[in-house]
Amino acid sequence: MRKAIGIVAAVFAVFLVASAASAEKRPHEGKIVKIETVEKSADVGGQSVSNVEKRMIVQGEKGDEWTLYWDATTKFKNGLAASELREGDSIHFDFVQKDGKMWVTELRRTHKADRD
Repeated sequence: MRKAIGIVAAVFAVFLVASAASAEKRPHEGKIVKIETVEKSADVGGQSVSNVEKRMIVQGEKGDEWTLYWDATTKFKNGLAASELREGDSIHFDFVQKDGKMWVTELRRTHKADRD
C-alpha cells in the first residue's frame, strides 16, 4: 500500500512540474478582447483618494483569457502608446504576478486590428 501511494505521489509531482514548465514555455500572446479604465475613489479622513486602474482582457490561441493590468512602469515597445491599443489588436507581452494580478512589464503589438 505504501509503495502504491509513493508511486501515485511521484506521478503527481512529475505532472505538476511538467504542467508548470509547459505554462512557462507557452508564449504570452493573444488578441485584445476588451480594454477598460476604471477610476476608484474613496474618502479617507476627510480627504478624497483616487486610483485609476487600467486593464485589458486578452484571449490566447487556445481560448484561454487573461486579465492584464498596466501602469506607468509598463514598457510599450516600438514607439507604441497605451492609448493606441484597440480591441482586436494582437499583442505579445511579459508580465509578473503581484497581489494576485498579472501586471504587464513589456508589451508590443504584433498585428494591428482592421479599423472601420
